[in-house]
Amino acid sequence: MVQRPLATGAAYDFAPRSAYTAFVTRRILIVDDERRIVDMLTEFFKLFQHGHAYEVVTAHDGGDATMALLRGQFDLIVLDMQMPRMGGLELLKQIRSLGVTVPVIMVTGNRDVKAAAQALSSGVFAFVPKPFDFKQLDHLVALAVATQRPAAGDQPAS
Repeated sequence: MVQRPLATGAAYDFAPRSAYTAFVTRRILIVDDERRIVDMLTEFFKLFQHGHAYEVVTAHDGGDATMALLRGQFDLIVLDMQMPRMGGLELLKQIRSLGVTVPVIMVTGNRDVKAAAQALSSGVFAFVPKPFDFKQLDHLVALAVATQRPAAGDQPAS
């Protein structure tokens, strides 16, 4: 550390610039009605090593997700296909009608091939069945956020 005097005579420590690494924060919205899935995915994002810090916002239904989208921008949405009141495909239509064009990874416990085809034709980035293959999910998240400009305004993570 280098000590530089301030105008008042006090010293202030500066870290050498070469030691400073800024991580861009990527904002992720997880929408799932199952608390354990939301908790598991939230923990999973803490483990990613993509060179980004992840800020995770969660919603447990379409209404909560819509409010979160109206309050801020996101770099990725992880969306459950099967939820009460408003399913994932219906919410996806609403998301797109709000002008939100970020990648969406659709997750579901339903292994119906027709549902997967419908999700993919609706413009999702990827369709991932539950239980998750975490290596696959890690890879898909890395690809999805690599193509996006950060929603958090290029701010270093705190």
